[in-house]
Amino acid sequence: MTLPRRLLVDASPLRRSLAFRRYWIGSVLSAVGTQMTLFAVTYQVFTLTNSSLAVGGIGLCAAVPAIAFGMLGGSIGDAADRRKIVLYSSLALAAVSALFAVQSLLELRQLWLLYVLAVVEALIVSVNVPARRTFTPRLLPAELLPAGAALNLMTMHLSNTVGPLLAGLVAAAGGLNACYVIDVISFGAALYGVFRLPPMPPEGTLAKPGYLAV
Repeated sequence: MTLPRRLLVDASPLRRSLAFRRYWIGSVLSAVGTQMTLFAVTYQVFTLTNSSLAVGGIGLCAAVPAIAFGMLGGSIGDAADRRKIVLYSSLALAAVSALFAVQSLLELRQLWLLYVLAVVEALIVSVNVPARRTFTPRLLPAELLPAGAALNLMTMHLSNTVGPLLAGLVAAAGGLNACYVIDVISFGAALYGVFRLPPMPPEGTLAKPGYLAV
């Protein structure tokens, strides 16, 4: 028995746009890696403190900067090349992930350090995410935008499902250090996908908005 085509995800954007395919694959891998680090940080905080309240502090460290600087991140995206913003902020996120890995490998066991890294990561994400949201309309023609949006939504659901599951398996086999290291490595695919994108200056500047056939 085969499912009706309307019930399946339309993969046309991945076939018709090489740039979108590279970007999407890199985003999926990086998102899974990010979920693995979130699992590792949460578990590490609990093992350090044995406190559910301390674990909740990680969520607070992520939420407050996201709310406070969310509008600022969008303003930055309106004033500069979005590709450069995402590329540089992704490099910064990779550096934060590397610091998470280093503190785990060195067994520093400092709760404040985990909180600080979580805040820094959230600040960078508040700039990265708004700029990323402008990519799909630039990379796909109008008729493929609904399918592209569905694929992007699938990335979120896939990472939220696969990331923690994979993190649990990896942590059981190789410890939390392995989760952190895999996240750092996953940024390679994301950075490559963004690096190969065309320039994306704000609307009304040198490049016109719309589909970039690359």
